[in-house]
Amino acid sequence: MILLTGASGFVASYIIPKLKASGYNVRALVLNDREAVKVKGLGVEAAIGNVGDASTLKAAFTGVDTVIHLVAILRENKYATFETVNVGGTANMLAAAKASGVKRFIHFGILGANADPKYRYLNSKWRAMKLVRESDLEYTIFEPSVMFGKGAGFIDALMRSINLFPIIAPVAGSGKTLLQPIFVDDVAECVLAAVKGNKIRQECEIGGPEQMTYKEMMTRVMKAAGIRKPRVHVPIAFMRPAVWVMERVSKNPPITKDELDALGLNNITTVDSVERQFSFKPKKLEDGLDYLKPKT
Repeated sequence: MILLTGASGFVASYIIPKLKASGYNVRALVLNDREAVKVKGLGVEAAIGNVGDASTLKAAFTGVDTVIHLVAILRENKYATFETVNVGGTANMLAAAKASGVKRFIHFGILGANADPKYRYLNSKWRAMKLVRESDLEYTIFEPSVMFGKGAGFIDALMRSINLFPIIAPVAGSGKTLLQPIFVDDVAECVLAAVKGNKIRQECEIGGPEQMTYKEMMTRVMKAAGIRKPRVHVPIAFMRPAVWVMERVSKNPPITKDELDALGLNNITTVDSVERQFSFKPKKLEDGLDYLKPKT
């Protein structure tokens, strides 16, 4: 039995079919009955609980031998913070796993996780990874670069930014930050290998087969989506006041202060990271953007 958190999210929607096709029993930890109905439609068992509340987790761990811990928040709200979910939620899951005799703990970190508290999201992911690393469990920590694929991910956020204004596509700062986009289905394939027993007590940085600047990635996405408008560089200093306002007037702003700060950090690893560690070639960005093509 595999217990999966974040089961109603983007990455899980690619992992679950692979687990089912490989014959694994999967139990999804979900927050409520609505999410339970969604995951049951994928053919998995549902257990209601909240990683931020340790008292709700015990029943979900019954009979579990492997945990895939995906849940994390990219943006805070009044109900969930980086501290309570990304850090505290991981601590609660590790404690419940140890108490229940779980052997394997597969954790999703992020490439670029940072000890600097200035980067609040990246710092929360760094602290969570540290907790896993210091645990007594047989862990695997995945640290992916930005992920692309139909459903959500970095491309979704990038498209919102591109469409923010009708006649221009704003580029934050110089646009020279390096990224290494990886297809989410390839990430799921790496996770499946870990479930099967590979990469025990290892941290796996993974990225696609190409490194590119933020501006170059934006150009490729716009081309795939059939969007033709000039890209205009906007100094970060000019963007900060606008981001401050957007965070206060919109429930889902195109970008937050934490995300704006993180845009200044490269998000890359070796270009052969997946092939070297998992013996297959990941998909290139341009080969995974067909879903963006305008409908005719």
